[in-house]
Parts: sequence; C-alpha cells; structure tokens
Amino acid sequence: MVDTYATADSMHVLQVDDTPLLDEPVDFPDSRNQDSLTLTTTDRADRALERLEGTAIDGIVVADDLPDRSGCAFADAVRERDSTVPVLLLTESDSVASDVLSNGVTDVFSRDTAAGRSDLLANRIRLLAEHHQSAELASRTRQQLTELAEQSNELLWVFSGDWSEIQFVNSAYETIYGRSVESLQASPAEFMTAIHPTDQDSVMQAMQRVSAGDSADIEFRITRPEGEQRWVRATAQPIIEDGTVARIVGASRDITERKRRESERAAELDSLDAPVDAVPDLFYALDESGDLVRWNDALAAATGYGDADLPSMALPALFAPSDRERVRRGIETALATGESSFEAELLTADGTAVPYEFTGGRISAADGSTLGVAGIGRQTAPRGSRQQALERQNERLDEFASVVSHDLRNPLDVARGQLELAQLEHDSEHLDAVERAHDRIGQLIEDLLTLARNGEAALDSEPVPLQTVVEQCWQTVETGDATLELRTSAVVRADPSRLRQLFENLLRNSVEHGQTPPTQRQNDAAGQLGTASVSQSEGATAGLTITIGELDGGFYVADDGVGIPVDEREDVFEGGYSLASGPGFGLRIVSEIVGTHGWSITVTESDAGGARFEVTGVEFETA
Repeated sequence: MVDTYATADSMHVLQVDDTPLLDEPVDFPDSRNQDSLTLTTTDRADRALERLEGTAIDGIVVADDLPDRSGCAFADAVRERDSTVPVLLLTESDSVASDVLSNGVTDVFSRDTAAGRSDLLANRIRLLAEHHQSAELASRTRQQLTELAEQSNELLWVFSGDWSEIQFVNSAYETIYGRSVESLQASPAEFMTAIHPTDQDSVMQAMQRVSAGDSADIEFRITRPEGEQRWVRATAQPIIEDGTVARIVGASRDITERKRRESERAAELDSLDAPVDAVPDLFYALDESGDLVRWNDALAAATGYGDADLPSMALPALFAPSDRERVRRGIETALATGESSFEAELLTADGTAVPYEFTGGRISAADGSTLGVAGIGRQTAPRGSRQQALERQNERLDEFASVVSHDLRNPLDVARGQLELAQLEHDSEHLDAVERAHDRIGQLIEDLLTLARNGEAALDSEPVPLQTVVEQCWQTVETGDATLELRTSAVVRADPSRLRQLFENLLRNSVEHGQTPPTQRQNDAAGQLGTASVSQSEGATAGLTITIGELDGGFYVADDGVGIPVDEREDVFEGGYSLASGPGFGLRIVSEIVGTHGWSITVTESDAGGARFEVTGVEFETA
C-alpha cells in the first residue's frame, strides 16, 4: 500500500468481479453525495493485488468465484499486504459465509440481494470504509502524539481515574526512573515503589486529591534500581467526564540539579566565616526569598525568641506592623542595588517595640548569583525622644518666624497707609508700582513664614479627597480667566491643610507663570521691585487651562502655558526662583510639603507644551 490516505469526504473502493454489480456514479439509500465514492473495477484477483500496491484503498468488494482464484483466497492475499482494509465478499453460499468471517474476510453480502438492490451493497461497503478511515485516522493521530511525546525531556503520562491502569507513558520514564516502560504497563503501581519512603505519604495524598477532582503539584525523591537517589517534580490534572474523573494526565521532570544548587546555596549561607556571635550588634542573614536563615546570639537576646523559635517565624512578625512595609522595601533594595539602610521597630516576644537602624548588603555566590542579604542592626534613640526634640526645635523656629514677620509687617502696614494717602492726592503710575512692590513684600513675608512653620512638624494625616481640596483652592486663588480640568476623584492620605497649601501654590504658579515669557524672569528680586508684572486683569490667563489628574502612585498639575525651560527645571524648587515678578518661594513651599509627606516631585513638559508637576509616592485610600 502507498503511504496516502483518502479523506473523510472521499473514499476509494476496489470492486473485483467479472460481473460487477456497482457502477459509477454510486447511489446510496440515504442520498449521500454521489461524488464521495471513487470506484475502481477489475475482473481478476492478480490485477486487483497490483492496484493495492500503488493506490490507497478504503474498501474492497470481491466476488466469491473469480477467474483466477476464489474470493477467500484473494482475501488471504490481501491480508498479507494490508491487515486493516475491509474486504466485503459477495457469495451465494451460506456455508461459505459462515466460514470466511474467521479468515481474511471482513463481512459477507448475498449476491442475490445485491443484484436487485445495488444501493444496499454500496451502503454496506461505505460503512465498512468509513470505519476503516476512522481507525486509520486514530492510529495516525496516536502515532503522531507518541512521536511528539518522545521528543520531550519531560515524562508524560496518562492514568485511569483510579490510577489502576497506565494508558500512556513516554520513554522518559526509563530515563528518570531507570525502569522499563513495559514494566510500568504490566504493573501501574510500580512507580510508587521507587518513591522514597519519607515522601510516599505526601504523594499518596496528592493522588487522592487528583482522583477527587483537584489538580496537584508535588516534589518528591525517588530511588533508581542501582540505588541512585533523584528529585522529581510532578504535576497532575484530572480529566472529568459526566461528573467523574475518567483519566488523569500529568508530567514529571527531574529536578535533581535544581535541588543540588539550592543545597549548595544554603551551605554557602551557613558557612559565613565571620564570628557573628562575637558581634555586639544584631547580625542577620536572609535568603533570596527574604526568609531569616542565620542570626547571632544578640538577635535572639534582643527579640526574646530562642534559636528554635526563629526559623519558623515569618520575618514581618519580628517588626511593628507600621514598619513591615518599610522592612520589605529595604530588603528589596538590598537585593536589587547591593545595599540598603532603614529604621524600624523590632518587636520583642513580650510585645515591646524597640527602635533599630538596619544596614544590609547583598550576598553573592562564586558564580555571581544572588544568595540573599546580610547585615547589622543597631539600637537607636526611641522615636518619642527624637520627636520631642524635633517639636522643641520647631517651637523655637515658629517663635523666631513670628517675631520676624511681626517686625516686618509693622513697617509694611505703615508704608501701605502712607501710600493710600498719597494716592488720594496724586494719580501717578509710580504710586501703582509702589503698591505692587508692597504686595510683593507681603507675599514674601507670608511665604517665609510658611517655610519656617512647615519644617519637620508631625503630620496630621487623614483621607483627603483631591477633588474637594482642589475645588476649595480654586475658589481662593486668583485664577482670572483660567479654566480648571479635574480628572481625578482619588482620595489620598495627607495633612489636609498642607495639601491645600501645596495645591494653592501650584495653581498660583500656573496662573502667574503660565503665560509669562521666559525673558521676564526676575533673577534679582530686590532689583526689580519697580518692574510691572502681567496681571490677570491684563489678560495673562486668557485661554489658560490647568489640568489636575491621577498618576500611578500619585497626581499631577499641568497647564498649557509657556512651560519651564529644560535647563531651569532643576532650579524651580530653590528659594527665590521665579519667571515672573513673584517672590519665588511658592515652589519651594511645595517642595517642603512634598518632602514632609515622604513624597517626590518632578517637573516636566505637559502634553500641551506647558509645565507639568508630578507628585509620586502618594498613598491612596481604597473603598
């Protein structure tokens, strides 16, 4: 037979008969497509056998009595060449019919019946041919899957739902288990005898879970016949049909090398040369997953936990809940960059929180791979003491700022009163310039006072809706004809009053600088007090749009004004910087507020070409 096959929509039938009963086109009782069957007819057995050598045949109809041999002898000859092609024998003898079915003939059909109803004969051979095609397709599919499975380094297998029958396994079983596929097929429970006694219970439990309909993923040890021990990881998935686990499919692979590397890394961590128990500070070593694997006596003494307790504890349990995220970030930084330092309160066995400063560095293996982190912890002053000192410092700073602002405001108020009298007597543009200078001095006093009082004072953080605080600021800041676009409804944790100061200054910055050409920058505020600024009434904000939106981990304030030159963006948060006639402390105040919250701020160009301030590191409140 040639290595070609008919498709399911096309069949090739060979008719061997000197008085043929089938003619093309072939009629079927069920009105099947007449073109679906190709009929080749010959009157001699030897010619038919020759056709079998060069043509794919799906079925044969043969007469019982041929000129050169009997139909039964022909069927035997066919079987020597092809054991699967169906042979339908046309016979007039019932005795022949009872004998041939045990030989090479697939089925018999009465010649008398076929002579009157050739459509019935055609339908019978069609059914036999379809069955043959299906069997051939299934055989080829299985062969292809087997060939594909043999290309895999993984052990692929299919068990019955109760694990009693192995329905498929590739030769990787012999490579991993050191046993033959035939031995497993003969005894499906054989693979269990190879499993290390310590791991057999866990494997049995996993098998039971899969038989109940769950998937499984398990690692265990096996012992090969020659005594070699290896590690295997197996995954199994149930195939459920009609609510019952019909089959279990899975894959196993040898993970001995991975386990060896893990063991070597653990040994490297465990063989640190430093006499760590002689170190008075806390010493710790973490593996690459962040789990505590080594420590000195000082750590055990400081925490109150014994050496038997520490290995089973999750690292976060050793720290105050409020510091656990800071600890996690510190470990990630050390693993990523090579070093890290952070402060956190160590939580002792009796619940006492003790402040420590931790430093850590990455541990690398000889091949450069990361083993983990090791470092030192040193006790620091209680946070309460530091906070009290900070509060005293801020009190003195606030007192100083109040005195300075009072001493500056008094002469300013006198100057403003004298200016009002002068304006009643004279109408002069020079007096208008003096008034603008007074306003600028007043704003400068307010900004200096704000900077002094921001300092490092404790935050009173609470959930604050951005939409609410921005709308409040929009009502109080002189915005002229500018337009606000609010693209966020986020709620952040912040000090409400300081967050309002932040937005007031950013909005004021956009309004005052958004349409001010860079050539009007005031580098020397004292020398430019008489220069007229572009006011809102003069149309400085006409057409200006300010957009406030949400970022991943923060928010932004952007405008479509003239923007900030690239070479000046690093200077905008320094005191005294301004592109207009303002005192230049607005963005410095913004920077202070951002830093006090632990956030970060950057300035870039907006989509419209103006300025865009991005604040990140913000904690959002979720519903």
